[in-house]
Amino acid sequence: MSKLPLRDRHVVLTRPEGRGSDWKEHLMEAGASVAELPLIEISFEPDAIVLTEVLDGMGEYDWLVFTSPNGVRGFFDRFFERFADIRSVGGVKIACVGPATEKAVRSFHLEPDVTAAQADAVSLARKLIADFNVENQKMLVAAGNLSTAELPRLLMEDGLAIVDVLKVYSTEEKPVTESPEAAEFRARGADAIVFASPSAVESFMHQAASLRPAAGARQPKAIAIGATTADAMKRSGIPLAAVAAAPTAKAVRDAVITALQS
Repeated sequence: MSKLPLRDRHVVLTRPEGRGSDWKEHLMEAGASVAELPLIEISFEPDAIVLTEVLDGMGEYDWLVFTSPNGVRGFFDRFFERFADIRSVGGVKIACVGPATEKAVRSFHLEPDVTAAQADAVSLARKLIADFNVENQKMLVAAGNLSTAELPRLLMEDGLAIVDVLKVYSTEEKPVTESPEAAEFRARGADAIVFASPSAVESFMHQAASLRPAAGARQPKAIAIGATTADAMKRSGIPLAAVAAAPTAKAVRDAVITALQS
């Protein structure tokens, strides 16, 4: 008898292309077959004028704040087009939203000064205000086009900081209904489908009529990555089977196992 907890189970991941390899690997090691249905796409095209102003003034910032791993990747991709040495980032302190963002920062051999335990931008803003004197500190927030405005607002209004926001990436809905992956999903269904962001939930709902599994196909249980995505699923009427404790491959695998064993 197999000890693989996901043997004969089929799982669908909705992350952007090329971003779910570690999740897929962990699920397959647990016995699952895994398909990818990328419902959103990420583009890294910051405003050229704003980017130039920010990079020209890197030495003026006291804090560099990242709200997601994509923000880290998007910022440093552009940073290294301008600078050859990581030390050109200057003496800034670095703050991160959540452990996945912290891991992305460490991949550039930088040690964050503070990380919000919860992957929540508001939690980070409150931690910065409570634990550090950010009054009159100049802060750069590297974020995406859908990032909440609450973090810079709280830093400016409650923390009295000076905040610049650099939108280093954009998240857009990806039409998938005509793709081979969608055709497979309609025909086969799945035991579980994993949503990693509210944007993926929104994209799924916009295309739901063309993504419905056929009669006789497996009807998937839905798993959310984090509370924000879970809230988006609830608002959309998607039954929530489990919530991953963190946006890590192990946590995703464990959430899928929990959902399918219940």
